[in-house]
Amino acid sequence: MEFKSLTPYGEAIRMASGLRINVRESYVSVAESVGRYCSRDVVSPVDFPEADRSAVDGIALRYEDSLSASRSNPIQLSLVGEVRIGDSPAFRINRGECAIVYTGSPIPEGANAVLMKEDASIGKSMVSVYRQMKKFQNISRAGEDLKRGDTIIKRGSRIMPWHLPAFIESGIDKVPVMDAEIGIVSTGTEIVRGLVKNSSAPMLEAMISRMGLKSAFYGNVEDDESRIRSVIEGMKSDIIIVTGGSGPSSQDLVHDIIASNGQLIFHGVRMKPGRTTGLGMMDGKPVFMISGLPVAALIAFENIIDPAIRSWFGMKSLERRTRRGYLTRSIFNNENMRMFVRVRMFEEDGKTMVEPMRTTGSGVINSVISADGYLVIEENSEGYPEGAEVDVLEIGDGL
Repeated sequence: MEFKSLTPYGEAIRMASGLRINVRESYVSVAESVGRYCSRDVVSPVDFPEADRSAVDGIALRYEDSLSASRSNPIQLSLVGEVRIGDSPAFRINRGECAIVYTGSPIPEGANAVLMKEDASIGKSMVSVYRQMKKFQNISRAGEDLKRGDTIIKRGSRIMPWHLPAFIESGIDKVPVMDAEIGIVSTGTEIVRGLVKNSSAPMLEAMISRMGLKSAFYGNVEDDESRIRSVIEGMKSDIIIVTGGSGPSSQDLVHDIIASNGQLIFHGVRMKPGRTTGLGMMDGKPVFMISGLPVAALIAFENIIDPAIRSWFGMKSLERRTRRGYLTRSIFNNENMRMFVRVRMFEEDGKTMVEPMRTTGSGVINSVISADGYLVIEENSEGYPEGAEVDVLEIGDGL
């Protein structure tokens, strides 16, 4: 049995992205936040540094007192104290005075420059200054790094290791992250009986994890309408992916279950592999239907599920890396589908060549393992002739 009609790929993306999905959030420690996605903007509650600090080991002074100083014309200043890191200076630098400071030391009141120690001779009570200074030279100003109210990271951005120092220096110990869970259930009596191995679900769990989100596997379910419905209704996840049973035949039950118990948004997309992909809503949750065949599941996740989730959560879209090369043979699109053609790439006579792989179905795992990427042929394109220069997307890039 065939689909009565297939939803154009762009329309499927638009319909999925247009849904409004509630996003749960939780607060995790700074150390646990790396790799997660921020659920709201995080701003600094303080200036950092909170006060002027020395950027070098040296002498805190008034820059006005160093004017015209040189090796041949040293200026003498009275040494009135020393400020270590963590100290709160109890004295002021007046005209003709100075103090020893260290990298990170707070600047005593009255000082407005720090002379590097190699440009001075330090005695017990006097310092000889050999260099003329500029105002605020070698001083990290209060708020120079972060000002109160500055955005450290925006909603939907992935927290990276280099965000941690900003959190810590700003006094932030808990970070708001998206806490959505994506549940997976696999249908198919052949899987339950052990006749076919379920290789798609573990792959999907790994891809979800690489997105910085949580997943839960709810098991394999035989092809029984009441049983599949019961499992879907009992899933506690925020988003549901059902593998298998997504086709148009009477043996494929998932789309009827969603249509009868919720809302079927689309079923069948003008793309290959992944033609049987669908999306619906049950109990206020989005439910994706995808093929149980691993290659089709991979393509559906990368090109339908991933962009939809990123849209719902305000996450940045993937910037897919591409490589250019020349086709070794013609490739045609006779089905008016968005085609994802697995290809190999190699160098020949100083040119990068793109060789379309010959595949026989949506479950040929080797076609992904051996591929260097895939070539996208749009729905309204007839394809590409031999020798055409094309862009190849890297499989799994950026996940």
